[in-house]
Amino acid sequence: MATVSPARPRAAMLYGAAGVVVAAGYAAVPDGLPQDAVYLAVGLSCLAAVTVGLSRQPRAARPTWRALQLGLLLWVLGDTLSSWFQDVAHLDAYPTWADACYLAAYPVLTVGLWRLVRSRLADRDTAGLLDSAILTAGLGLLSWVVLARPTLAQSSSAPLAAVVGVAYPVGDIVLLAVLIRLLTTPGGRTPAFRLLFAGAVLLVAADTTTTALGLWTSTATSVPELLWLLSYVAWGAAALHPSAARLAERSVEPRRPFSRRRLVALLAAGLVAPGVLLAQWWTGSGIDAAAIAVGWVLLFLLVVARMRLAVRQVVAAHRERDRLQGDLAFQAAHDFLTHLPNRAQAMAGIEAALGRAQRTGDLLGLLFLDLDGFKAVNDSLGHRAGDEVLRAVADRLRRAVRVGDLVARLGGDEFVVLLESLPREADAVQLAHRLVRTVGEPVQLSGAVQAAVGVSIGVAIGQDGSTDPDRLLHEADTAAYRAKRAGRGRVEVFDDALRTELDLRADLERDLRHAIDADELVLHYQPVVDLSSGAVQGYEALVRWQRPGHGLVPPLEFIPVAEESSLICELDAWVLHRATAQMAAWGHHDRTVSVNVSGRHVSDPRIVDDVRSALARSGLSPAQLALEITETVVIEDLRAPHHLRQLRELGVAVTLDDFGTGYHSLASLRDLPVDTLKIDRSFLDTGTRSSRALLELMITAAHAFDLPVVAEGVETPDQVAALRAMRCESAQGFHLGRPLTVSQVEALAAGPGQERSSRGSAPAPAAAG
Repeated sequence: MATVSPARPRAAMLYGAAGVVVAAGYAAVPDGLPQDAVYLAVGLSCLAAVTVGLSRQPRAARPTWRALQLGLLLWVLGDTLSSWFQDVAHLDAYPTWADACYLAAYPVLTVGLWRLVRSRLADRDTAGLLDSAILTAGLGLLSWVVLARPTLAQSSSAPLAAVVGVAYPVGDIVLLAVLIRLLTTPGGRTPAFRLLFAGAVLLVAADTTTTALGLWTSTATSVPELLWLLSYVAWGAAALHPSAARLAERSVEPRRPFSRRRLVALLAAGLVAPGVLLAQWWTGSGIDAAAIAVGWVLLFLLVVARMRLAVRQVVAAHRERDRLQGDLAFQAAHDFLTHLPNRAQAMAGIEAALGRAQRTGDLLGLLFLDLDGFKAVNDSLGHRAGDEVLRAVADRLRRAVRVGDLVARLGGDEFVVLLESLPREADAVQLAHRLVRTVGEPVQLSGAVQAAVGVSIGVAIGQDGSTDPDRLLHEADTAAYRAKRAGRGRVEVFDDALRTELDLRADLERDLRHAIDADELVLHYQPVVDLSSGAVQGYEALVRWQRPGHGLVPPLEFIPVAEESSLICELDAWVLHRATAQMAAWGHHDRTVSVNVSGRHVSDPRIVDDVRSALARSGLSPAQLALEITETVVIEDLRAPHHLRQLRELGVAVTLDDFGTGYHSLASLRDLPVDTLKIDRSFLDTGTRSSRALLELMITAAHAFDLPVVAEGVETPDQVAALRAMRCESAQGFHLGRPLTVSQVEALAAGPGQERSSRGSAPAPAAAG
């Protein structure tokens, strides 16, 4: 689009204001040549304004303005000839060459406006065309009866004058038809559009007024001249206005074919024929039966065509609505990537199948499929490749099952297959083994790349609908989990042993929830020792559960249960509050307490509020609290780094636990939002030269990024000596101090050598956590 100069809106306004002033004072100018000079000056100024505006229009709008320019030139030429014949030559002839110029301008202006209509339409608009035709037919009939027929009757003795006299109303009707079509096109109603439309309407109004005055009165009036002058001014201002550059832009607005105004206009047009008939009968002026009949039939045919089109549009709209509703229903019930039923649809299908099995007594099977190695595909080849793998797996599952079996994607890399009316349980197991082989075949990706994934499948069997959908799905999921633990690419059936294990885990989860609420858990504190001085610099808080009726439950038994449920965040919050309160109560302002935080908790926004609440309640300084996280937390959830940065802004330290066992390279340490690295115990075996070199490399890399190191699992004096030689700052382990109860920590602090490690000072109350 052409660049619009800031001066152009001002030029249009100045031109329009000046033109209105001149038109208003036109009647005060003496008759004859003075009025002719003013009239021609306004016409020439309009032609000049259109010429200037044409040079600034975009290419799409120029044909319209060239036609308008030519039409106005013919009109100004007609004005010039008319003034010459009347006020110079004093000839009282009709018609003259001036009429030829005027009549020639009509088709030129019509072509220009029609090109503007076509340029604004993005596609065919049959409805708008029919609406315009109905309005034009009604106005045409009215114009014939009121203007054209009386003109023919008045000029019957002069055939040429009669033809010319009728040509003016006909030209006005044609021009009016294009104006109506322009008005019914969608698109912006810019100032230039309104001015251009007003100019054409003023022209038609001036012609109609002139013809009507010539038929019904002999009184002289300057009203037609005033209307013609204003039409010139409107067209000139439209050409100069900056919005003229947007006149030919295609509209993207939705059409509204049945607006209230349009319906009223169509109704009025349809009533023209009976209205004219009633008026002629009432006045007794003679009924023009032929014209009314032709007009009435034409209007009837156009209205029928319009209604037929309207019915088709309504039907098409209903079909489109039904299609959209179907699409929305499909999207709500299906996975967008594989087009398989989603989790909600799968649960509904399982529930319906259980209901049928309850009535018929049939056996049904549910296969839970968890892909093996899918994360490696995403990490190595990208998520687009992962999507291709998921679609390929979905297609293979569809082809492998029976007609009527349900295949659904639960989310991520998990699928289910529902089998109804099974003859025997072995059939479900056989299909599961076949699916393991089918899914395990290489997947050909775009770009001549192959990817390979496996699948672990858990099978759950339902008999007589004696279970519920959630329970059946949980059983199949549990069997798939056991298949993964057994080596992947396997099939496991949910049996009595798994059912017993599942029940035990459910009991454990229920009792653990009660233990958190009833404050039955306890914390033990393992010292973290400064290797350079041997002093205790802090403690790691380790949670313990003395379960009533079961004794001491190792953390490795109840922590995974909490991780798989919603309890882990509550458990972490309990540990945070208890550990910070205990450290504040001890009053060791130079020591820290470390708390292990679950990855699920770090990914949850509540982690920041939980830490802030624990510090506020205990009054502990944020600098005395360290949160220990694993490396996978930062990798698997993009929300975790943001939450860790918020915690560090509070003044809380973040320790990367089990360093060396994750996925990050040493060079990526600069991007991790951590303050300390804790090296896993598996790297402390310094018996070989290679293992010692690896440990030293890890410590050196951490120091290169200004990160202090804590070594955990120290159990021998040789390990302490090696770590000191490598300039490792801190360590913890059985050799330096076992986990201690609160009373043991307090007793150690009250006795001699309280600033040294707790090695050998108390028996180990529990395994290190």
